[in-house]
Amino acid sequence: MKKIKNILLVGLVSCGVAAATSCQKNDYGTVDLSGYTPEPEVTLVYNHPCALYSAADFQRVKAAIAAGTLNSAQQEEYAALQASPYVMGDYGVTVHAHRQIVRGNPAGTDEGVQNYGDAMKDAAAAYQFGLLWQLTGNTTYAEKGVKILKGWVATCEEVTSNDNDFYLAAGAQGFTFALAGEELRDYSGWSESEFTEFKNWIMNVFGDKNYKFLQLHGSSNCGSPKHYMSNWDMVNLCSYFQIGILTENDDIIQYVTNYFTRTGDGLGALPNVVQAVYDFTLPDGTVEKIAQAQESGRDQGHATMALVVAAQLAQSAWALYEDNPDYTDLDFFSSNDYALRKMAEYNAMANLKSGTHADITIVGGTGVQGGSFLYPVSQIPFTPVGQWCSNPSHEAGKMQQAFGEEARGQLRPGFEILYKHYGSGENSYFLKKYAEVQRPECGAGDDRYGSNSGAFDQIGWGTLMLYQ
Repeated sequence: MKKIKNILLVGLVSCGVAAATSCQKNDYGTVDLSGYTPEPEVTLVYNHPCALYSAADFQRVKAAIAAGTLNSAQQEEYAALQASPYVMGDYGVTVHAHRQIVRGNPAGTDEGVQNYGDAMKDAAAAYQFGLLWQLTGNTTYAEKGVKILKGWVATCEEVTSNDNDFYLAAGAQGFTFALAGEELRDYSGWSESEFTEFKNWIMNVFGDKNYKFLQLHGSSNCGSPKHYMSNWDMVNLCSYFQIGILTENDDIIQYVTNYFTRTGDGLGALPNVVQAVYDFTLPDGTVEKIAQAQESGRDQGHATMALVVAAQLAQSAWALYEDNPDYTDLDFFSSNDYALRKMAEYNAMANLKSGTHADITIVGGTGVQGGSFLYPVSQIPFTPVGQWCSNPSHEAGKMQQAFGEEARGQLRPGFEILYKHYGSGENSYFLKKYAEVQRPECGAGDDRYGSNSGAFDQIGWGTLMLYQ
């Protein structure tokens, strides 16, 4: 099995001269752990593939496909995956790579235009090919997925722009490329040396940016790491964590674990993302805890995206946790008094309509639920929050005075993860209903999610992999 231990954890200072800097030396350079103490120190087991789902998950679903025992929702999603526009046609035939991935202001870049759309589509295609390879063993899928990854390794040198928006691409596309690499790592047509090149590439192009963002938050001009909304942290945490799995780097895994559950100073760390907790009375009169998240007062497309990306991070950690049960910190689903469940309940309650899956229609390029909202805005609890930074021209520099009604009810895939971990228990009334409305949730390529970045910020395809 292809392995590489402790790839470079990208540093921000020179470790050779700063006595206060904690550094470790490995075959790929110096690991900068400035001010970071692992808590606790562990040695992890990596049972590959560990790409959002565990090796056991892949084997379980693969066996069900072979035996013809998928349930109807899984069957529908499996058919949709096989027919995805990112599996069919030009994908895996032509690679749409650029030397620079540009997201944000293109001034001063070699490309001269935003082009991250090609990266997000190629990454999604590579991921979907990798998923199908794992579930079928069909080498045609593996060949196409590896061709995409090799093409980007040979061409792409950096993620950049004239502002800090490139960090969003470093997170969202870094995560997807890393997942694809993990899924395809044992394909015999991808040589050991080529796989090593891929790991070095993804660390240098994406991991470097993930770490720098989490450490410096773009050197915010208001001097606060909370200058950026929670989803900026979330996508970079997802990418960095999955790169840690891909490269078997215990330091990265522990860094992200500590940041997300305890020490992070950005708005995506769980101690910061939960803004208020409420006792909410359900239709049957019982009361459960729900939590207003940092982006609840923003448009609901972003609010839902931040939630399901956090769920992706937790699912990636869970897949690793299954083979490391003594490292209980990896159970992000129970972290911070089940913060993720409480945020999911709030988000689902606020965005859920009375219709069913059959009532979803496509309006303006995105899926719209049928029926009426379960609760008027006046019944959605909300505490004014903010300002998080001193820059009045930025969203974080303004107060969120009320629940954000824009894009209310907009669908994003990812609730299947939340259903898997919370759906059989109490205090999950709304998230269960929300998952049922979307099921099968599918992912990029499904008409419900459109073709802009909102369709690629989260992976989806959780019904096939998790719903039983």
